[in-house]
Amino acid sequence: MDGSARSLLIFANPHSGWGRSWHAAERAATTMRSRGNQVELVSDRAVLARLLASPGASAREVWVCGGDGTLGELANRLPAGVRPIVGILPTGTGNVVARSLAVPLDVGRAIEVAANGIARRFDLWRVNGQAFTFMVSAGLDAEIAAEVAARRVGPMRRTDWVKAALRAKHFARESPFRVHADGRDLGTAYYAALFNCGLYAGSFRVCPAASFDDGRLHLLLLRSPIRPRWGRVAWAAWRGRPHLLPDAELHAVSEARLTDVAAAQVDGDPAPGGELCFALDPQSLRLRSPR
Repeated sequence: MDGSARSLLIFANPHSGWGRSWHAAERAATTMRSRGNQVELVSDRAVLARLLASPGASAREVWVCGGDGTLGELANRLPAGVRPIVGILPTGTGNVVARSLAVPLDVGRAIEVAANGIARRFDLWRVNGQAFTFMVSAGLDAEIAAEVAARRVGPMRRTDWVKAALRAKHFARESPFRVHADGRDLGTAYYAALFNCGLYAGSFRVCPAASFDDGRLHLLLLRSPIRPRWGRVAWAAWRGRPHLLPDAELHAVSEARLTDVAAAQVDGDPAPGGELCFALDPQSLRLRSPR
């Protein structure tokens, strides 16, 4: 840190990580205040939105304590033209964005990165106007995400996804949908995932080709249903090679549209289906990462 006082807003999801996020936020606030910085700690989304819309918001740093959903909350509340430098204290379930930036999962080390790291450009994408950071998918995992959300009590656990996947034969339909990208009709598919980061479900590098600062999404298509060959697809994804499956295609695209989608998930959370239109936000995020 350069020694000058900073104005810092810390946004924490009090329910993320069974309370770990709020404890991390309090620790960060105490640390930064001890260094002579002005710190405001908030958990209310309406208060966050008001502070981000106040004059000079871009000059204020913002730290988020939680998982990818908490960062998504911030991204969706940033007014046009407001892009403060953002630090991440990863206390969620998957922490895909933090892992992609090599931010440590240890709270103390993450505080030092948020305080002293470099600000990196991070592409912000939108689907039907909603901001997302690391991926959107349509197909089986979106149906599983909806099942997890419907049954979950309290913060999300990894075991919630495993249990839902094992029940998939009772609720998953895997309906086909149509895909368009960069002005081309790519036909029908049973699964589509659009990656801004290569990671999925935490630390699995499912799409190694994806990069969060190249202005493109990597679109993975599977032309056949997944459930009848669940083990084979999971093994390929775990090895980072789902694009080598016989029915797979991988495209680097700058815009995309999916139609007749039965179920979608955005950054791990269930979302409405129908028509999904993807576009790059012209204003990227600025996220702290290790030097």
